[in-house]
Amino acid sequence: MTVEVLLSCMNCKNDAEVMALVKRTNIKGKAVVINQCSYDNIVHVDNIKIVHTTERGLSRSRNMAIHHATGDICLICDDDEILDNDYEEKIISGYHQFPNADLIAFEIKRDDKKPYANNAIKIGFKQILKTSSVQITFKQASAKLNNIVFDTMLGSGSGNGAGEENKFMLDFRKHHLKLFYIPTQIGHLIPDTASQWFNGYNITYFKNHGWSTRRILGPWLSLIYITYFILTKYSLYKSQISMIKAYNMEIKGWRTIK
Repeated sequence: MTVEVLLSCMNCKNDAEVMALVKRTNIKGKAVVINQCSYDNIVHVDNIKIVHTTERGLSRSRNMAIHHATGDICLICDDDEILDNDYEEKIISGYHQFPNADLIAFEIKRDDKKPYANNAIKIGFKQILKTSSVQITFKQASAKLNNIVFDTMLGSGSGNGAGEENKFMLDFRKHHLKLFYIPTQIGHLIPDTASQWFNGYNITYFKNHGWSTRRILGPWLSLIYITYFILTKYSLYKSQISMIKAYNMEIKGWRTIK
């Protein structure tokens, strides 16, 4: 069983810069690196496949990485992440623990002290909405056989807000595939890294959140979740925007989806 890291990055000038990022990320084995830049080219350096591309968008980058992947297990990775030395062994051990798993989310240490479950669990709807992309590993064959990819209308660079990883996992669930969470840390995020898409709880944020929530959850369930989100996350945004204004922007975004 082989683990292959799918790493997305932007504006690396050449292969040397990409390989410096690979080293910093602590990638030990196979990887596909998608570098969104000003030219198109494919290069192999040992076990690393570097795809330089002029395409844009995080979801497009991840879909391109899935297309080029050949490993048994794929690990989604961002350029602000450092993997543990034994991440491969931990991931392989997880799939031995749950041999019928199609997707397993692991723990990534974050500076926001995001809480994780203490026990291995089967991932349900609620857990899907709380999972970050960098936690996700999946069987390459399961994704390709079921034509599951990231929604290019969501994610950094789309202009429509985040949530692409949640829709990706929901698509696994819709195909009746098996999803699990294991409380084993496989890496950590570099503290204080600037977000590519989050610029505060402003009008654009809530409009995009309403749009993306409907795209992910559908028309009626999304309305329930939007209301829940506005009420329960008030402490996060109250200093920047009123609850009524935030809700109105969510609904405005919800209405504009086609």
